[in-house]
Amino acid sequence: SKHKFTSYNPSLSSTASFTIHVSRMKSTKKNKTVLFLLFCGLSSSLFWGCNKFRSDPSKITMRPRVFLEGAAPVPILDEYDIKGVQLGTIANILTPDTTDRTFTLWFALDRRSAMTLQKETVANIGKNLQLIISGKLAGIHPIEKGISNGMLPFILPNAVTQEKAMLLYGELSQSIVHIQAEFEEQRK
Repeated sequence: SKHKFTSYNPSLSSTASFTIHVSRMKSTKKNKTVLFLLFCGLSSSLFWGCNKFRSDPSKITMRPRVFLEGAAPVPILDEYDIKGVQLGTIANILTPDTTDRTFTLWFALDRRSAMTLQKETVANIGKNLQLIISGKLAGIHPIEKGISNGMLPFILPNAVTQEKAMLLYGELSQSIVHIQAEFEEQRK
């Protein structure tokens, strides 16, 4: 059987059509993965292509803020400066085990916030940035040099398991999407 999908993206003023031949695909893990990725791509395309996305305050469960350790209790970056987040790992230098990894969160900032980050990191080499979520210290970034690319990584505590890191990442990702939508609604 054939399934035809049509996607319209108003921001690009174009329509894309494609057909999936389901009967020819054997039920293998690889094909299921391809279909899953295709579904995810379609979903995100429709989600990001739609200009009518509204924020849902109930989905904003975390508001990350960045403070300079030992400075005034005023954030240098807040939740409206963050455009996205990714989860990663780094080698744990505190153990001789080369397979021991520590989780990190990498925040992508908007252009204005990236310039603020560069200014603050150049002026405060040797200090730490603190990631505060819900009033608690969630991670640190030791400032070794100025950050000019708008990507800010935070090292999570060693006690954070993979499961906890994935939950934190998922909740932050969801919150950031809705915070950005909230920000766009406020600008209008």
